[in-house]
Amino acid sequence: MNVKKVYPYWLIILPITTFFIFLVLPSTIGYLYAFTDWNPFVHEISFVGLANFKEIVQNRSLMLAFQNTMIIAFVKTVTVTVVGIALAVMLDRKIRTRNILRSIYFTPAIFSALVVGLIFAGLFDDRNGVINTTLRDIGLDMLALEWLGRRWPAMFVINLAEIWRSLGYSIVITLAALQSIPSDYIDAARVDGANGWQRFRQITLPLIMPAVNVNILFSLIYGLRMFDLVMVLTSGGPGFDTQTFGTLIMAQMARNRYAQSVAINLVWSAILIVVAILFQKYSSKWEADI
Repeated sequence: MNVKKVYPYWLIILPITTFFIFLVLPSTIGYLYAFTDWNPFVHEISFVGLANFKEIVQNRSLMLAFQNTMIIAFVKTVTVTVVGIALAVMLDRKIRTRNILRSIYFTPAIFSALVVGLIFAGLFDDRNGVINTTLRDIGLDMLALEWLGRRWPAMFVINLAEIWRSLGYSIVITLAALQSIPSDYIDAARVDGANGWQRFRQITLPLIMPAVNVNILFSLIYGLRMFDLVMVLTSGGPGFDTQTFGTLIMAQMARNRYAQSVAINLVWSAILIVVAILFQKYSSKWEADI
């Protein structure tokens, strides 16, 4: 027996078995409850087919949660990626304060969602928040909005808080990619007469696309999984106006609608998987071959 050929196969048995037993199997069994009438008031669980899915699709709160989740994921992904590239390029230059600026930009990333939520709740509170108090003091009462009491101002605050928290990771990843680019490429382009924008578009950007793709994927996944900041800032309110998939699942569980919450979770997980697969399939085409 050739030990070199057999050993790698034996090596993966334990991790695959562990992954299957503790993740795949429980998840599969759990998702089966989406096709039942599971709730705390039923002694015997019955199979109801797609009834739960029909019910949640007809529910207005699901469409709102879908819209809000997509808006947060899109706005966060675009903003964090573009601004992260711009700030990383700036911090890659030889300026005196770049080390201090790197620390400042990354600081929000070390805060938990609870801390970030409390900070922005204090800033944008309708009555005693720093923003509204300042606007009233300088005579701009008409700009003092109900930031957390209406849908679109609340969505703005949620997106702003999430972008502020996530931007540091994007900057660090992009900056690491920028510093890995061989200086010979840039020098050769400069000798050929390429200006700053041409060097960035034709050389720098294609070479940092693997890092940019990582930022996009992380932003998309975490944007689609948005839960904690929404719970801290608005709890999905007012009404259902700022609900996301995560907060909607929690709301259904709180109302003892266990089967419906599992059905929403199954739909949500399917969306995450599809997005990840499609992104991985097409993102490699944007990367440069060296």
